[in-house]
Amino acid sequence: MKYIKVFFVFFLGITADTHAQNIVDCSLFYTADTVDTVIEGPLKQDAQIISTDTTEWRLYNEDSVIVKKNSMLYRFGDATVHTFISPIHWKGKDWLTVGAVFAGTALSTLADKPVRKFITRQDSKFLDNIEQAGYHYGKPYAALIMTGGFLATGVVFKNEWATETAAILGAAYLTSGAVQSVMKTAIGRARPDMEEGNMSFKPMSKLPGFHSFPSGHIQMAMVSAMVLAERVKNPWLKGAFYPTAGITFFSRLYVDAHWTSDLVFGTAISYFCTKAIIKRMEQNKTKVQSNDKKQAFKTQFFPNISPYSNGLTMIATF
Repeated sequence: MKYIKVFFVFFLGITADTHAQNIVDCSLFYTADTVDTVIEGPLKQDAQIISTDTTEWRLYNEDSVIVKKNSMLYRFGDATVHTFISPIHWKGKDWLTVGAVFAGTALSTLADKPVRKFITRQDSKFLDNIEQAGYHYGKPYAALIMTGGFLATGVVFKNEWATETAAILGAAYLTSGAVQSVMKTAIGRARPDMEEGNMSFKPMSKLPGFHSFPSGHIQMAMVSAMVLAERVKNPWLKGAFYPTAGITFFSRLYVDAHWTSDLVFGTAISYFCTKAIIKRMEQNKTKVQSNDKKQAFKTQFFPNISPYSNGLTMIATF
C-alpha cells in the first residue's frame, strides 16, 4: 500500500479548566488510507482522530472525546438562562458584591436632591441637543438597530466577530432589561417631576410617574457602551465607547425624569449582567463530550499553522 509522503504533525496543548487539568500531546501522521496516531496522556495509544475540520475534533478510543464548536444560538440561549438563574449559585463573595451595590445605591440617594437642584437649573440649546442624543441612545429601538446591524453584518459577510457581538448585545439587553422592568414596577418609586420627594413609593403602581427606579434608559445605554468597549482592543476606542452611556445619564437628569440613585443602580444592573453574559459565552465557545466524565472539560480552539521540515506544523491551544 502506498502512503502519501506528505504528512502533518499536530501538537495539541490541551489545558483543561479546574474540573479536569489534563494535558494531551498528539502527533498525527496522515497517509492516503489510514491514520497512524501516537498519543501521550490520558487517552489510549490506539486512539484515532477521524474528523479534523474547523468545527470538530474527534479523539476515539475506549473513552470517546469530542471537541465541538458550539453554535451561536446555543451560546446565546445558554448565557441568557445562566445569567437569570445565577443567583441560586451565588456564594459569599457574590452576596458581598450585591450588598456593596445596594449600599452604594443607598449612599447615592444623598446626592439625589442636590444634583437635581443643580441640573434642572441648566438650560441651553447645546444641552437640549445632548439630552436628545442621550434619550434616543437609551431607547429600545436603538438597541434593536444596533443588535440587528451587527447580526446582519455577521450573516451577510460571514463575520463571526459581528455575529458574536450581536448575540452578546441581545443577551445583555434581555437579562438586564428583564431585571429593571420587574424592579421598576415592583418598587414603584416616584419620579422627581412628581414632586413627592426621593423617598416616595407606590409598589406595583401602573402609573409611569411611579416607575423611576431603576432607569431603563441607562440600562440600555450602558449595555450598548459596555459591549462595544469590551469587543474592541484599541484603548482609544474603549475610552470613546464608555462615556457614551454618560450622555444618557445626564439626559435623564436634565429632563427631571430620574433621580441620581435610579441611574446608579440601573448602571450596576447592566454592568453585572453584561459581564456575566460575556464570560459565559466565552466559556462556551466549544464543548467536550466524553464517555469518561473525568475527561469532559470546557475549552477554546486557537490554531496556528507554520512551516515544518517535513510538512506543516499546527499548534492548537485549547
